[in-house]
Order: sequence, then C-alpha cells, then structure tokens
Amino acid sequence: MAVNSRSRSRSKYASKKSHKYVQSRLQIGPSEPALVKCTQCEMTYSPSALDDDAAHRLYHDMHLRGRKWSVNWGVEVPRTVDSNDVMPTPPSSSKNGALSSRPERIVMIRPECVPEVKATIEIMDRVNDELNAPHDENDFWSTAEGKGKAFLYIKNERAVGVATMEILKPDRGRWMVYDTKSIIEHIRPAFVVGISRIWVCRTERHGKIATKILDAARENTIYGRCIDKWEVAWSQPTDSGGKLASKYNGVRHKSGKLLIPCYI
Repeated sequence: MAVNSRSRSRSKYASKKSHKYVQSRLQIGPSEPALVKCTQCEMTYSPSALDDDAAHRLYHDMHLRGRKWSVNWGVEVPRTVDSNDVMPTPPSSSKNGALSSRPERIVMIRPECVPEVKATIEIMDRVNDELNAPHDENDFWSTAEGKGKAFLYIKNERAVGVATMEILKPDRGRWMVYDTKSIIEHIRPAFVVGISRIWVCRTERHGKIATKILDAARENTIYGRCIDKWEVAWSQPTDSGGKLASKYNGVRHKSGKLLIPCYI
C-alpha cells in the first residue's frame, strides 16, 4: 500500500512538472506574404509588406529611369575622342563652382564632395544588386587615396549611366575567350585601366550611352593622357557586358577566336 501511494504521488508530481505553456499568436491575412516579380525591373518582392513595397518603388524608378541628380554634383568633362560624336565643351562655372545645366552631359565624381559620392554609391548598390556583384569595391574611386575614377551620364537631371574605372597594376591583365569565357593564364597583357562596373538604366539602353561614358573615361581617368581602347580591360563581364566589350575593343585572334581584354 505504501509503495503504491508513493508511486501515485510521484506520477502526479511528474505530471504537474511536465506541463508546458504555449504562447498563441493571432495572425491576420495569409500565413506567408505572396511574392511577385516585377515584369519591368525584375525585382521579387511582397506587395503586402510595406518595407518591401517601398524598396521596390525605389529600385524600380532607378532601374528604369536612373537617379535624380543635382546640378551641383560632379565635374563635367568633355568628350572629344570620337570625332563623329563630340560632346560640347563644358560651359563656364557659376560662382558656387557648379556648372550650368544642360540636358545631357558626362560628369566625373570628386571624392572630397560627400553628397555626390554618397549619391553615386547609392547607384552602385543598385548596380551591384542587378549584376550580383560585390558591394565593397568603391574605395578606388570614392576616396582621395584611390586609384580610379567614377563617371556618370546625366540626362534631364537624372543619372542614367555610370562607369567606374580602376588604374591597373601591370600583372592584372588577362585575355578572355569570348565564346567560352575562359581565361588565358599564360599571357599577361599590360592594360592601363579596368572597367570595374558599367551600367545604363533600362529605358536608355541601346542609345550608345555606355560607349560615350567609356570614351570620356579614356580621356579623363589619367590627367593629361588619352588611353587607347586596347589599353582598357573589363572585369570579367556579364553576358550584356561581354557583347559591349566585343564591339568596343574585342580582338580577333589568328585562330578566329574573339578575345576580350579583362583583368583579375
């Protein structure tokens, strides 16, 4: 009898001790927000999530139309490399140092001017998202100690295109076979500058804006020197970048293969 009593006591105690409380939540709406993919900017987001919706609107506007740009940002540069498509010489500066506005121009970013650097980095964040590229490769153009430049194409006070150019060390040059995207390792061509990123917003593509930026960059990345096309390399371009590279400065090898100058 005593044994059974103690057994029942232990059983009752164990039952009370093992009781757990579960917190309940009241959820209104679908259990998981539905995701949609924008057919224009191709961003996947949840329209029912406020943060997602706001992020999509910002990305969508920049992806299609570029970023709004202040007339005070950047130094306008001339582009005279291609005699068939010359951009006018920059107008005289105003008292505050800003150039008067024209519908279309190319500007170079000044590392010491925080607002224009910040605006350009914002654009580069969107560019890197689209290209699935690293986000930590801005120091070479955004700092005073950097060895490169950033150029933007401004149209109707929006930055619709951008290119960041990096001055290269001699051992970074390579050739890439265009159709296979394979790197030729045993040859070290001496390229002078590398195109780290180049991008044009969707509504302005196929208007030769990328070519215009690159021509301006070749003339203005290194002060007092116009860099030849064959001295410019690409940072392992995407499919669309590869097409641009093949037309801009691709080289036909004696084997018949098209080679793209690139760097690592």
